[in-house]
Amino acid sequence: MRLLLSAILTLSTLQQQIEDKDVSLYKLRKLLGIVKKSEQNRAHKGNNKSNKDKNKSGKKQSKKRKKKFNVPIVVHKIQEHIKGQTCPQCSRGKLYKHESGSLLRITGNIPYTAEKHITKQLRCNACQQIYKAPLPEAVLEDGGPNQQYGYSSRTLMVINKFFTGTPYNHQSNLSDIFNLSISASTIFNQAEYVANDVIPVYYELIRQAANALNFMIDDTHNRILSQQPEERANRNGKGTRLRTGVYTSGLIALLSTNTEIILFETSLGHAGEHLDSILSKRSPGLLKPLIMSDALSNNNPTVIEVEQSNCNSHCRRQFYDLEEKHPEEVNWLLNKYANIWINEKAVKDKSLNPEDRLGYHKNKSLPVMEEIKEWGMSKLNSEEFEEHSSFSKAIKYLLKHYNKLVKFCKVPGALLDNNRMEETLKIVIRGRKTAYFYKTANGAGVANVLISIIATAYSANVKIFDYLLSVQKNRDKVKQDPKLWLPWNYTEQIRKLQVNNSLKKEAP
Repeated sequence: MRLLLSAILTLSTLQQQIEDKDVSLYKLRKLLGIVKKSEQNRAHKGNNKSNKDKNKSGKKQSKKRKKKFNVPIVVHKIQEHIKGQTCPQCSRGKLYKHESGSLLRITGNIPYTAEKHITKQLRCNACQQIYKAPLPEAVLEDGGPNQQYGYSSRTLMVINKFFTGTPYNHQSNLSDIFNLSISASTIFNQAEYVANDVIPVYYELIRQAANALNFMIDDTHNRILSQQPEERANRNGKGTRLRTGVYTSGLIALLSTNTEIILFETSLGHAGEHLDSILSKRSPGLLKPLIMSDALSNNNPTVIEVEQSNCNSHCRRQFYDLEEKHPEEVNWLLNKYANIWINEKAVKDKSLNPEDRLGYHKNKSLPVMEEIKEWGMSKLNSEEFEEHSSFSKAIKYLLKHYNKLVKFCKVPGALLDNNRMEETLKIVIRGRKTAYFYKTANGAGVANVLISIIATAYSANVKIFDYLLSVQKNRDKVKQDPKLWLPWNYTEQIRKLQVNNSLKKEAP
């Protein structure tokens, strides 16, 4: 009887949530893993023109952009034969140049290797002067004479933790397999050394991000075990309240050069408060920044006046999850909304400037958005749907935030959606899925610095390993002028240092 009553109560609660709390059967199946978490309307896959585009070879274009990296090339020459030689096989023909063969070989290596260096010493029996054998240049290139963990090992630890999401204790277990025991606390200490070396670059990124025109913000929940609730002033200036929730806030600042600066902050604050801390450093006299976020009030900045726009993907998602309950109405809206992203793709393909892009969307996209708005108002005023149903709530969301949803049709440079920020937040999310939490605020602070640096360098198509290695080796120069050591500038500094070193060696 207890089992039966429990089952009946479960079904009753589920039915109530489906009807009253905006939990559709489709959402439930996504939570249970029955269906994939994809927003693509499979029933209308063939209607999207972009899916039908083919390249010259007749193959469909890949949706996922693949990064291209330079691979070292090794040429193997034939030693026993030469061009023009008589063929040893038939003794009649001559050997001539033919198309070269090719093999791409990917090899694996142990992540950490240890090597003990013994430096012989001599001491004078009179003055006690000690003479030491110098360490090889290759050894000093990877760290100081008293540094146990080289720059390369520190860099690998940081990338494993803050990009791939491998926790400190998992890295420690991996080192045990290769008979080199490195504790989790030691790995954190080495990551902290790297954070200290790159923090001047981090502060320079904040300074430059403050003066950007376009911002994308979002946040995701997180945990700091030692974080205690704090009484903080409300952002509207009226009273205080106890803050308990910990979030990782992400921010992408788009510079005029189309370069992305990506910054993360894990604390009690929301994305709007993180943005406030950045905008408070903004130079006076600049244009109002354009902010892209979802419609949560926590994302609204308060320190300066801004142009706020909301994400159309969030609005679309409100209806997409209801497709099975209201297929005819939802499919009509999804088809209309698809035209908006088709127009945005056309804008990007033509590389239009902000003014021309605005004119294009005014002519092509604004009429579609107005048609969607009129459709929503007519549905809401009719008696087809219950006032508090999921479908009515989705329409109310559209109408309530309509003015911010169409900012891309009214303000030059305003963005259409916040997809790029949500994609970037996955760096933090995959780390949270494996490590679950930060133990202290200091550990979260180290993560803020390193994830921001890594994400910004990755966005700029910079080799992260080489970049972190270079910053550590030249940390004194980085402190003097961090602007020159930003991810998109550092290769020029490395080239200058190499030229100077070669000139010194050539000097008599």
